[in-house]
Amino acid sequence: MKTKAAVLYEVGSPLVVEELELEGPRANEILIKYTASGICHSDYSFRYGVIKSKVPAVLGHEGAGVVEAVGAGVTHLSPGDHVIASLTPACGKCTFCLESKPFLCQEMSKALWESSLLDGTTRLKNGKGQAIGQLVGVGTFSERAVIPAGMAVKIDPNAPLDTVCLIGCGVTTGVGAALNTVAMKPGDSCAVIGCGGVGLSVIQGARIAGATTIIAIDPVPQKRELAMQLGATHAIDPKAVNPIKEVRALTKGGVHFAFEALGLKETIEQAWSMARATGTAVIVGVPSMDTQIELPVLGFFGEKHFKGSAYGTSVPSRDVPKFVDLFMKGEIKLDAMITNRIRLEEVNDAFEAMGRGEGARSVIMYD
Repeated sequence: MKTKAAVLYEVGSPLVVEELELEGPRANEILIKYTASGICHSDYSFRYGVIKSKVPAVLGHEGAGVVEAVGAGVTHLSPGDHVIASLTPACGKCTFCLESKPFLCQEMSKALWESSLLDGTTRLKNGKGQAIGQLVGVGTFSERAVIPAGMAVKIDPNAPLDTVCLIGCGVTTGVGAALNTVAMKPGDSCAVIGCGGVGLSVIQGARIAGATTIIAIDPVPQKRELAMQLGATHAIDPKAVNPIKEVRALTKGGVHFAFEALGLKETIEQAWSMARATGTAVIVGVPSMDTQIELPVLGFFGEKHFKGSAYGTSVPSRDVPKFVDLFMKGEIKLDAMITNRIRLEEVNDAFEAMGRGEGARSVIMYD
């Protein structure tokens, strides 16, 4: 069958929108027709080589759609099911899955680094017969895709797929960081560095957890305004003031939790300095793999904690439907996070806007 997709052929180059040939699902795979795909900052990082994965490949990893066909052995999904693509195969057999940590599923490595499916092969070819991979095994910048069945989570069919697609990555990563990675309690304080899709989701998770002081830090005025709408109690322009001093002044010594949602050396180190004694710096953003950080050791003697968060420490089969339910109840606000709805052909323009720091999320709409 044919599918239109946006392919990255060379790191740093624009994506090429073209028609590809798609093979049907094999055992333990499904064919999904995507309704929509968010454009996540991690897609930007893959495009420019900050995170490395094999090319050529269809980018995109934040999608939702409808199951069209299932391969042999798939019993938990049927054609017609509404699903969100998750970032973990959740194989149920590896060390981490058996420890109820599917966000670190060991089957993820091929999909992440090789842009392949779990058997190491691909299902896409271009007009020249060249094999085309798909990012993180899901390749949501395509009208259709074949993905591992374990990476599709069935959801409420009444949920609007063109909005809840954000739950596939940014929302689960951010809300999960606040609700799963740390034990945030009512009355706690937090700072969130970076108010893109992930940072705004952290803010919403903190609000849901009952945090009473939520400090949003971003140089873009529109993002600070949106953060305040979604639950932040304070907003800081890090170009106008020293954000560390400002956070420590607002909280009389530092926050219980400082979340870094950009993946930059400077802001990771800032998060450590914003956390109070006994507080926790949580690294949610994905830095370049060669990033080295420097931390003053004295903080450890104040029983500070430094913690990473992988996919919001989430169990997709549990958390994705939960987050959809919170959206349907109005507790997670997604529509406000969508800055633009675009056609697939506009994907490169969306990347350029992201590079300028504009907007929270663009969503690709498929017919």
